[in-house]
Amino acid sequence: MDHAVVSRYSRSFVDVIAEKKDALQLLEQLESMINEITGNARSVHYFQNPAVLGKEKVETISAALKEIDLDQTVANLVITMIRNGRFSSLRYLPEHVRKELYRRLGMVQVDLQVAAPLSDDMKNRFSRAFEKKTGRKVVLNVTEDPNILGGAVARIGSTLIDGSLKTNLSRIREKLSGE
Repeated sequence: MDHAVVSRYSRSFVDVIAEKKDALQLLEQLESMINEITGNARSVHYFQNPAVLGKEKVETISAALKEIDLDQTVANLVITMIRNGRFSSLRYLPEHVRKELYRRLGMVQVDLQVAAPLSDDMKNRFSRAFEKKTGRKVVLNVTEDPNILGGAVARIGSTLIDGSLKTNLSRIREKLSGE
């Protein structure tokens, strides 16, 4: 993957959608569309096949996108990337767009791993705590991890906050053993 290329397309797309009320829905459309295209082995083979002319690929994707209810901005991005021979970079695009859009909207994604399902009240409490810590609106992504005995592990960008029972017990063990 060429990070510079994906970043350039991401920034350009976010330039167009960031001021729209439905920017987050457009991100969801983009994610869904790209997952559909890159998750299908036949389409991957077709779009990566050097024997198929670029013009044919553009006509194929354009026709397919007209069949579904997709925002024209999202469709234009996908078509442009295919036209420019960037199909293999498509699968990396949603994550870059999400990070850039969240940054511009003053949001941050927090990936939270917990041992058991959280109630809505607990999710709200976590969100408020992370919003206070980051000073930004939080998009909380909660996953259950059976390896976490209790507590939680959060990742905010490159920062890891490990409040799991396992880590806390390890710290106590180290203190008691004098290490």
